Amino acid sequence: MTKFLFKLIIACLIMFSANSVLAVTIKSSSLNPCQGETVEITVAELAEPIRPIEFLQQKYKLFLINDSTLNKSYHCLVPIPVTQKPGSYALKYNNENIGNLNVKSANFTIQKLTLPKTKDNFIMSPGEAEAIDQAKATLTDRRFFDTKFVQPVNARVSTQFGLRRIVNGKLLDDYFHSGIDYAANFNTSIKACAPGIVVLARHNFKLHGNTVCINHGQGVVSIYIHMNKIMVKEGQEVKIGQIIGTVGQSGRANGPHLHFSIYVNQIATNPKYWYEKVY
Repeated sequence: MTKFLFKLIIACLIMFSANSVLAVTIKSSSLNPCQGETVEITVAELAEPIRPIEFLQQKYKLFLINDSTLNKSYHCLVPIPVTQKPGSYALKYNNENIGNLNVKSANFTIQKLTLPKTKDNFIMSPGEAEAIDQAKATLTDRRFFDTKFVQPVNARVSTQFGLRRIVNGKLLDDYFHSGIDYAANFNTSIKACAPGIVVLARHNFKLHGNTVCINHGQGVVSIYIHMNKIMVKEGQEVKIGQIIGTVGQSGRANGPHLHFSIYVNQIATNPKYWYEKVY
């Protein structure tokens, strides 16, 4: 986070035992996030062992950001699920309530979509779901980024993040659009949104098509699907803005476009916040 990012501070005391009280100071990038937003939690004055932050029954590992022996600080990124109902929800540390995040509605809309019968399904290739899930679950201590993310292509947005869909007249109850679709021309260059390591670069997935996944560190993974050409390899380190491939319509795609997603600790988040903020 930078000095330009508004920070709210909660101070609280956590009781670990009858004779031990630990002061914990928490800074949050937002106490009133929208559905699909990412919140950075920064914690200071912790004693060993370091425990995870808990939110919505999920645990988020804290990473060291200040190795001073006098005042160590840690942080983690907490994603707000698209499907989370608006309301106030507790943040916890060591099973104690240390504050609340007040989730607001993002007012996502519903889109009608017509697909040919051959593509009106979510059928995947053998091993496709496992490969994508494994990439989303990547968690490394190193954080590769320290700036805002950039758009992977300069093109018109055809489908916004979070949209519900009616496909061929049927509302998909358990579906929401997990990224942003860019209606770029066929073979338009695709850029890495931030520095990181390529953890997946695969061709010919039945649903996702040609796909690249990049690990940006500490639970953040970007995903680029329906590509035509892939110009990077698994294990390759990439820089922000580096060309990683081109736009296509491989997989379940009704015309050339890039579907771009950013997952935080395996939960889809709205890329627009990553273009606007430095986490």
